[in-house]
Amino acid sequence: MTVFVLLMLPLVVALGTWQLQRAAVKSGLEEAFFARLAEPARPLTGDGATVPFARIQLRGVYDPTHHFLLDNQIRNGVVGYWVFSVFRTPEGVGAMVNRGFLAAGAERASLPRVDTPQGIVEIETVVWPDLGRTLLLEADEWTSDWPKRIQSLDLPRMAATLGDTRTTEFRLQSASPGVFEPAPLAFDFKTRMHQGYAAQWYGLGVVLLIGYLFFGFRRHD
Repeated sequence: MTVFVLLMLPLVVALGTWQLQRAAVKSGLEEAFFARLAEPARPLTGDGATVPFARIQLRGVYDPTHHFLLDNQIRNGVVGYWVFSVFRTPEGVGAMVNRGFLAAGAERASLPRVDTPQGIVEIETVVWPDLGRTLLLEADEWTSDWPKRIQSLDLPRMAATLGDTRTTEFRLQSASPGVFEPAPLAFDFKTRMHQGYAAQWYGLGVVLLIGYLFFGFRRHD
């Protein structure tokens, strides 16, 4: 019993602490979310792509041929894709722009047409943080042709495929050229969920300790 408690008690405390740390991170993101969405859009600077929820204005051209279609998305009961297109500034730096939701075709084998504005345009975006990838049961195999249907949002891999492209998601705002059905900006950060998990782990630790003391004293009676 002593060995079991010595092994399990540090584990449940560590898990509770980890959940509290996750809650603190989510709380910080939530505060930044409300603060930065109220700010006016500003041009992209050297650190602009690293500030979560910053409103960024981009000027440049869409790459008309290289698109990623994030599969298995549902919007208002319709199955489709989040469309990610590369947007290049006059300096040649690429931004991975989430242009919004595009409904799938009638047949799975046929990908929808991705209409793309031509020439130089100005768009407004929001820097969206990486909140974790979708868990896949098998490797996400990409075909060599374009557009690419992908099962998980892997921005580093997407950027490496294209070269000189930022590994950040820029969510395109409504009324910007090239937008489909815009990706939502509302997000549930589930801060209280992590706090609840932490309370459960700490509670389990307390129960474990009380049980150990109870049975220990009982043995000596």
